[in-house]
Amino acid sequence: MPTKKQLEEAERLAKTIDWARFDAMTDEEIRQAWAWDPDMTWPTDEELAEFDLVIPAKARREMAAARAAAKQKSEAAADDEPAKPKDAAE
Repeated sequence: MPTKKQLEEAERLAKTIDWARFDAMTDEEIRQAWAWDPDMTWPTDEELAEFDLVIPAKARREMAAARAAAKQKSEAAADDEPAKPKDAAE
């Protein structure tokens, strides 16, 4: 049965984690490191299918800004192209 930690305890424990080492680990290494924990369970394919992907607001804003910048850049490039004379197309 999973145990719940108080917020303060969880924050204290988070400070003791070597995050650089964790970030360098592969998914398989993480699974092996957590395999000893009886409270740790991985979601099943059925559970994963029920999850909703929620993109954080900051990431949504950054993606929207990147799309707007790309659109503005392509519009500026189109405006810079010289117009072809009508008789040249015929």
